[in-house]
Amino acid sequence: MPVLYVTQPGAEVRKKGARLQVEWQGQLLATLPLRLVERLVLLGPVQLSAAATQVLLQARIPVLFCNIRGNCYGVLTAGYGDSELLLAQVERYRDEIYRLGIAKAIVSAKITHQIRLLRRHARNHPNPVITQIADQIEQILMTLPNRSSVSEVMGVEGQASALYFSAFGHCLRQSEITFTERNRRPPRDPVNAILSLGYMLVLSEVLSAVMAQGLHPGLGFLHEVSNRHPALALDLQELARQPVVDRLTLSLFNRGVLTKDDFLTQPNGGVRLKEQSLKRFLLFYERAMTTPFRYGRDGKVSTLRDWIKEHAQSLKKAILSGETWLPEVLEL
Repeated sequence: MPVLYVTQPGAEVRKKGARLQVEWQGQLLATLPLRLVERLVLLGPVQLSAAATQVLLQARIPVLFCNIRGNCYGVLTAGYGDSELLLAQVERYRDEIYRLGIAKAIVSAKITHQIRLLRRHARNHPNPVITQIADQIEQILMTLPNRSSVSEVMGVEGQASALYFSAFGHCLRQSEITFTERNRRPPRDPVNAILSLGYMLVLSEVLSAVMAQGLHPGLGFLHEVSNRHPALALDLQELARQPVVDRLTLSLFNRGVLTKDDFLTQPNGGVRLKEQSLKRFLLFYERAMTTPFRYGRDGKVSTLRDWIKEHAQSLKKAILSGETWLPEVLEL
C-alpha cells in the first residue's frame, strides 16, 4: 500500500467519497482511494479537513506532521488499548538486565551496519582512510559486550558514530558536494539536509510500525524516556539509518541525481531541497523502501518497509514473552 506525501505549501487534504483528495488553490493535485493509503505524511504547512481527519482515524491510517528540514512534529492516530502489552513493556523497561540486552543488540546492529557500509564502499572505491576508520569502529564494537549500563552503551554508540561520520565524506564522489561533520537544526549543507530528511522519514516508518503493533512509542530501551521524543521509535530507527538513509544519500549524490543546484540556502543558514527536487527525492526514497531484496540465512525476500515492520512485530513478541530480542543485521 502506498504512502501519500503532500509537499505543496498551502495544500489541503479533503475527503471525497471513499477517496482522499489533495487540493491547492482550486486545483486537484492528487486523488487516491482511501483503502490504498497506508500512511499520510504532510511535509510543511498543509491543511487537513475535519472530514478527512475523521475518516483517517476511523480507518486507523496514521498522519504524520513534518517539515522538509527533517523535523517530525507529531502523529495523528486512533491508538490502541492493549493494556496487557503496555504493562509488559513497562515491566521490561524496568528490568535493567533486559533493557541493557536490547540496548546492546540495537547498538551492535547499528555499528555493524556502519562498518559494512564503509567496507563496501572501500571495496568498490579503495581508500585507506575509509578502511582505517572501519577498522577503528570494529575495535570499538568489540568493547560493547563489556558495557554494564545503558549510558555506557550509548557512549560506545557515540564513539562509533563520530568515527563513522568522519569517514562518510570520503564516500562522496561529486566534487561540488562535501561533508565534514553531522549537523542539524538546521542542516547546513546538502548532505546533512538529505540525512535529516531521510532520518525523519524513517522515523515516520518506525512510528507507524510501532503503533500498529500496539507498542507505546515513548517507552524505549536505548533512548531515555522523555515527553519530547518517541524513545522506542528512535531505538528502532537506529537499525535503519545505514540500510535506508545513508546508502540512499550516497547513491543519489554519487550518481548525480542530486547536485548543489537542487538546494536552497535559507536566511538562518539552513539548507533544504527545492520543491521539485523534494518530489524527486521522495520518488527515490519510495523506490528504496519498496524494492524487494533477499536477506538472512534462509534467503528471505522482503522490502525495507516490511523489514521495519517485522522488527516491530518481533520486538512485541519478545516483550510479551520476556525472551531475548535480536534484530536482523543486513549485509549492505
